[in-house]
Amino acid sequence: MLPIETTSGPVRGFLDRGVPNWRGIPYGRVPGRFRPAVPAVAEGPVDAVRWGPVSWQVPMSSASRQHWSPLHADAVQHEDCLNLNIWSARPERPDPQPVLVWFHPGRHMVGGTMRTVDPWAYAARHDLVIVTANYRLGPWGWLSLADLDPAFSDSANLAVRDQLLMLRWVRDNISSFGGDPGNVTIFGLSTGGTDVATLLGVPSATGLFHRAAIYSGNAELSQSRDGAAGLARRFVSAAGTLADDAGGLVELSNVALRYTHAQTMRAGQVRYQAVVDGELIPRPPLPAIADRAESIPVLVSVTSEEAGILEIVEDGEAVDAKYSRLIGGADDATHAQKVRRLSDELYVRPAERLLAALDAQRRDAVGTAACWAQVFDYHPTVSHLAGYPRIADRAVHAADTASLFCDPAGPEGTDTDRAVAEREQSGLVRLARDGDPGWPAYTPEEPVARWIGPRATDGADLGPLPLTSSMEVPR
Repeated sequence: MLPIETTSGPVRGFLDRGVPNWRGIPYGRVPGRFRPAVPAVAEGPVDAVRWGPVSWQVPMSSASRQHWSPLHADAVQHEDCLNLNIWSARPERPDPQPVLVWFHPGRHMVGGTMRTVDPWAYAARHDLVIVTANYRLGPWGWLSLADLDPAFSDSANLAVRDQLLMLRWVRDNISSFGGDPGNVTIFGLSTGGTDVATLLGVPSATGLFHRAAIYSGNAELSQSRDGAAGLARRFVSAAGTLADDAGGLVELSNVALRYTHAQTMRAGQVRYQAVVDGELIPRPPLPAIADRAESIPVLVSVTSEEAGILEIVEDGEAVDAKYSRLIGGADDATHAQKVRRLSDELYVRPAERLLAALDAQRRDAVGTAACWAQVFDYHPTVSHLAGYPRIADRAVHAADTASLFCDPAGPEGTDTDRAVAEREQSGLVRLARDGDPGWPAYTPEEPVARWIGPRATDGADLGPLPLTSSMEVPR
């Protein structure tokens, strides 16, 4: 393949099952730990045929969760991990195509270029240009030392800054790959969906994307500066003799920093979240979205049994403790009832509030873009979670990953798997192409969602969000 000129230098890709593919293109570089990234500079041709490095990964709270984001076997962990991958069926086309940009799951602790995500079908079957990217995770991207040491005043939200830098690279370069920089749809699942929701409320992200899809994400997962400073203090304390202060964390090896994360987690929960710093993120995402000046089309999706994922990552006592902390009361509730209520509390109610904020914003903002709700009600046999018998037939959190990235015309899975994948992908593709996924918009007056499952058919697949109080669903 002939090289393509970019701001990172000329890049040469290869054919991935007949589709032009470029891997590991640098979009930025990390000048130092806890420092904002800077744009990548051209230093000669880039042989973009291998996966670029992923961020250092850190332990999650459960061994099972490590399998949610399985990396490619040849993945290399590195602190300077700012690179992206592109698939485009016809990069030389005269008519630029819509662009999809994927944000991966993993609780900001694990993930990146993953074996469970194969974007090939969006280029090969749907003729879109699709981008995936690596950015900093864990303490490398989400630990803010700004209130511990003025030398690190710009250390908040480094991963969000990485993501913005990546989107600027897409804006400046994607036309060379056959993509339309004026039609970019960002989409993500779980933590990646939360990243998308966060970017919807970031003023400096305006104009970098034009549509958004949020799968099992949340617009309410941010922290104050005080909360971020508290986590940073815990981190320094957990480092023990390895680091006396915030500056000492800079000198730690990556392995030692990962060890410090593990020690911090043993002493209590660690949540790597965006910081409402008053600068890059002036306000929490949900109210920021409601007041956003520009209206864009947004799809919000949940699965029908989100919290069923707790069956494999937490024992019964942990589920009971989570229920008591978040909901309280109802000591006579069964385990199944508690899991269902946790789905409401952790996923469906936040989605409902996000849809309400989007609808309010649509009514007040420039433009008339709508929002849509979707419910995924199937567990594909090709899902990386299908090997767990307790959840193999339930549409739990992240079960929809397989349908989002399954090849609808490929040999893997069952006929039902492929049919559901076609329905799942069609809404995203239509959103990217037309700004409308193809079913009635969600409003508080008509809170309708499209249900995607093995028996749903067009015209008979609309119903409410899967709240415990409204479980009459289409079948």
